[in-house]
Amino acid sequence: MFKKLRQLDYWIAVPFGILSALGVVMVFSASLTNSAMLNFYKQLVFVIIGWIGAFTLFHLNLNNWRRPQWLKILMYGIIALLVIARIMPAVNGAHGWIPLGFMTLQPAEFLKLILILYCAHILTRVPWQAGVKISRQPLAQMKIWGPPVLSLFLLLIMPDNGNMLIAIGIVFVMVLASGVSRKIMVIWFIGISAVFALLQPIINLVNKVFHLTGSTHYSILRLINFVNPWADPDQSRQLLYGYYAIAHGGLFGVGLGNSLIKPYLPESNTDFIMAVMTEELGAVVTVIVLMLILILVTRLILLGIRQKNQYQRLILYGVAMLLFVQAFVNLGGVIGVLPITGVVFPFISGGGSSYIAFSAAIGLTLNIAAHQKKAVDIHPNDVVARKDYQ
Repeated sequence: MFKKLRQLDYWIAVPFGILSALGVVMVFSASLTNSAMLNFYKQLVFVIIGWIGAFTLFHLNLNNWRRPQWLKILMYGIIALLVIARIMPAVNGAHGWIPLGFMTLQPAEFLKLILILYCAHILTRVPWQAGVKISRQPLAQMKIWGPPVLSLFLLLIMPDNGNMLIAIGIVFVMVLASGVSRKIMVIWFIGISAVFALLQPIINLVNKVFHLTGSTHYSILRLINFVNPWADPDQSRQLLYGYYAIAHGGLFGVGLGNSLIKPYLPESNTDFIMAVMTEELGAVVTVIVLMLILILVTRLILLGIRQKNQYQRLILYGVAMLLFVQAFVNLGGVIGVLPITGVVFPFISGGGSSYIAFSAAIGLTLNIAAHQKKAVDIHPNDVVARKDYQ
């Protein structure tokens, strides 16, 4: 079992380990005094479980995950959990959590990983390539894409818009990577960029037309506060205190555990842990964390480019998209360039469901990287084998 560790990809494993260790420290430091030790021990347990899960997936046969019966169990099982989470009492205006006593289960975090496995299998079996016809029968398409669409609809009615958009982004990138023409990719890229650039004017226009300012709806309030957080400081206090924390930290921070803003910052050890980390450890450490995430994403993309197996390539691209967009949406909400969505920062934020799901994704990518490294491990003197491989 441990022989496979020789093929361990350190460009993935080392950033994963550093971010995990820093996450445990920051969960402890960002928590309030009366809950700091409890949160520390809980996060430490989640890290241990996550590492065991990553180690297990690192050694499993990836082809087992492609079995239709397993995919159905995973997909319909997570849909059932989403339904249960929807009927549970709301937390801060949204559903999505299932209390288990020692922790709360958030099915949306595992849905993103299951969607990667599901879409990788479907898009490998029915590739988007020239000359390959995709079934246009409505019943066939509903059977294939019905479960993912249903899961996204359940996220919409939670409402869990952040995880819904991340899940859509994952599926979108995997579809593009499966063989869609470059023309379609460019059109979609321009369209998404335009929407992102015009996000604030669009929200302003909708607000003026439908007079949403007086609304009490959870999602609408977040959009209005995103456009103008200074209009109602009481409603926007989470974002404004995040600004104060970042400004207070400066380049090198005020020291671990010395945050003055965290008592006033809701979700200081989860959604807004990056604001607390910047205040305590400084912008320099925050940049290092972002660089580690970027190393992970870049490594996964490079492995995907070199990968000859379409199924494994799509998994690598899906996990890269998951880490990149998750970090982007969380940090974008903290600094005010995106609406606050309530998603966590990978490996740093507190929470068992998110950390275990991210760790499982890392385990899958380490598994793929190990097989790829083993496949290209050719003796330097074997000239014929090297030419055949090239």
